[in-house]
Amino acid sequence: MNWCNDSQVYTRFYNGLSILFPAWEKAFVSVAKHHLASLHDKELSQRLDQFIKEELAHASAHEAYNARAGLTQEANFEFDKASIIHRRPGNKLWLGAMVSIEHLAACIGRMILDLHGNCSGREHKLFAWHSREEIGHKDLAIDLWRSLGYSDADLRAIARQNQAYVIKFIVVYTLKGVSFKRLKDWTDLAHWSWHMTTKVFIPMLKIYLPNFHPNKVDDSRYLEIPA
Repeated sequence: MNWCNDSQVYTRFYNGLSILFPAWEKAFVSVAKHHLASLHDKELSQRLDQFIKEELAHASAHEAYNARAGLTQEANFEFDKASIIHRRPGNKLWLGAMVSIEHLAACIGRMILDLHGNCSGREHKLFAWHSREEIGHKDLAIDLWRSLGYSDADLRAIARQNQAYVIKFIVVYTLKGVSFKRLKDWTDLAHWSWHMTTKVFIPMLKIYLPNFHPNKVDDSRYLEIPA
């Protein structure tokens, strides 16, 4: 795949995200299904059921993207890492990981929609659709976490670990595949770094604030599908 006006930086960024998506979307589906079986809150159960359907659709779409882009083998390494979640989906650690990564995914979704949400083309539309749905269910995981009586202190401890993994993967994967032989590569890096910092890294830190909840950010404009 070649993204965004021949940008090596953004091509690597989007490919890196797509490598992560299928394995971790399916892992979080496993976590959601485990908790769905014992939920008594009808409204939360309905939201969780919708979340499962959306995550499976995302995983399937990105598996197809990865096949087109020649990324399947790299994506399979992530399936190996995520397999531990499927063995014990009820572990609080994995629900905490789901909460923090869903928050991170919403932050990344805002960046994608701000930069490329109105772009045409099959691949741009895939990531825009995925971003809107991540933002649309940004509150589901934290609401499930709190319905089970788990603490914010535990959530913050879990978030530090798994968000660091995702961020390191994205940054390293993006940078290691760029030749930096053109001025454009350096200007794209500066552009990407600025937006990652202001739209992803800094907003992501809100999860460490007291009484964090994703709905404190008004994302209504991101959920509107362009005509």
